[in-house]
Amino acid sequence: MPDAARLTRLVPYAVVAAGAAYLYSVAANIRYAARAGVLGPDFWPKAILALTLVVCAYKIVATLVPRRRGEEAGVLEDLIEESAAHRGGPAAAPAAESHLWLLLGGIALSAGYVWALPKLGFFTATVPYLAAFIALGGYRRWGVVAALSVLGTLLLLFFFMKVVYVSLPLGQEPFLQVTLLLMQLMGIR
Repeated sequence: MPDAARLTRLVPYAVVAAGAAYLYSVAANIRYAARAGVLGPDFWPKAILALTLVVCAYKIVATLVPRRRGEEAGVLEDLIEESAAHRGGPAAAPAAESHLWLLLGGIALSAGYVWALPKLGFFTATVPYLAAFIALGGYRRWGVVAALSVLGTLLLLFFFMKVVYVSLPLGQEPFLQVTLLLMQLMGIR
């Protein structure tokens, strides 16, 4: 029989699974005119919700089934216990670090991004947002930051507009022209 602490750890997964199941039933009732060779508007929400249900079910089962020594889920804990036993001391939990200013900076960056997105368009707003977010995290190889920001944004633009058929903000002039040029170069209509 699972102990109370283990059952308490199940609650978030059960709540998320229940919400995902409800939203899946809502997505299953999306009505649309199907076109041959094109994914419907219900595909991605249902796929994401199905994956959410699978992950929640896995975590619920993994929490309920008693863990055996050496299993993948407890490798870190086993290493800490073995290290403490080897040194002859009790296993000490690593101290949690607090980065309040980084958190507030990330929130401010995200709020600014949401504000700028309709004006600048997806590409022109996302490149500096990704670069600033990476820099805020402490990464300082600026060539890598620039490449990740530009290539990552182009990949997201292509994926969302060409594969998933999500309409992203194009921006206002003159940024609209940048977005339209990129869409033309990538074959996005």
